[in-house]
Amino acid sequence: MFDKAFASGVEGMRKPDLVFFQHVIKETGVHPSEIIMIDDTPENVCAARSQGMYAILVDKSLPSVGGTLLNLLQDPLQRAEVFLKSNARKHHCVVEGHEEIILKDNFAQFMIWELTDEEDIIYLKWPCGKLHGADQCGIDHLNGHSNGQSNGQPNGQSNGQSNGQSNGHINGNTLEASDIKNGLWNYFFEAPILTTRDFPPDADTTSTAYLSLPERYLSTVPDVHLVLEEMAANLDQDGIMQTYFDPTRPRTTPEVCCNILRLFHKFGRGSDPRTKKTEDYVVNCLHNNACLNGNRHYSTLESFLYFVARLYAETPSVALRKRLNPIRAKLQERLNVPTNPLALALRLFACQSANMDPQLYRQDLKTFVSLQDEDGGWPAGHFCKIGRTGACIGNRGLTTALAVRILQQEKHNT
Repeated sequence: MFDKAFASGVEGMRKPDLVFFQHVIKETGVHPSEIIMIDDTPENVCAARSQGMYAILVDKSLPSVGGTLLNLLQDPLQRAEVFLKSNARKHHCVVEGHEEIILKDNFAQFMIWELTDEEDIIYLKWPCGKLHGADQCGIDHLNGHSNGQSNGQPNGQSNGQSNGQSNGHINGNTLEASDIKNGLWNYFFEAPILTTRDFPPDADTTSTAYLSLPERYLSTVPDVHLVLEEMAANLDQDGIMQTYFDPTRPRTTPEVCCNILRLFHKFGRGSDPRTKKTEDYVVNCLHNNACLNGNRHYSTLESFLYFVARLYAETPSVALRKRLNPIRAKLQERLNVPTNPLALALRLFACQSANMDPQLYRQDLKTFVSLQDEDGGWPAGHFCKIGRTGACIGNRGLTTALAVRILQQEKHNT
């Protein structure tokens, strides 16, 4: 395995004398920056680093040396991509304090799909009850059509090109009440856990679904403008669009409002006057650090900043971008603040989305890359919560999908 071994005593030298490290560099003919030195003594590590070597201190309190070496010797991006594919349709959520539970949800699956554009690595339960990416798949995940209902191709125009009027008619066809129900997505893939038995569809999962679905799928679901109308009619007493499509659960959530606005703007409805109070709410939350300690449904400030940054980057509205300009300053305030791996990934992605100088988040990026596990994935961390109990939810697949996008962007920057 090794061409030559160097033992300081055999060479008539001792560590941490610099002459020993200089001797190794000379004898190998390798540039010191390409030499990795592992030692359990800080003074020896210091000496090696002074000569330009990459030295690693072995300490029980530090992350495993094996993972550090893998990151040095193998491409973290390629390892992450392999992890996502090798664990296809197994990217389940975990709940802190409930390690025995495997939480299968639609929301994280859509976020992974949107980030990776890989539909073969996720699973879904459509509002009509049919399954995607499961053993009994009701949706053909290769060509995007539901059994016996649609061929996955637009029928003359895409949903994104509809006239935006919700009068019960789309392309001359009358829509029944059940049609809109098939456009409202539920957070849970399976039966609800750690909450009520009957759990309603929500605007967060629904928005993320329509933001993530490729064009070929949009003709197989209710027209997006019907869904937007449903959201615009689902207001609280302050005129803000609500989280749940259920009058018995009056909730407004800043992050959900961000995703609702993203959907309105993506499909040309950003100027709808009914979005004004929802927009004001998001802007006020941003300016006043309302989500500093998270909220009922999201566990970290980074979750809010991530969705604001996505809205900031995606909206064609100059006026809204101007109102969201503080996103850069708010992100800069969070740089180098300790947090969990998923929240750190959201922070880094948000920094990139807001076109921040990479040098500003360099240390956060270095810290994040060092967290990669030996199997190529990243720890689950957490970003949202079970509203009823406050238990935090994370997902290794989501953290790793974010990592892939972050590392791809960094390669592009260089």
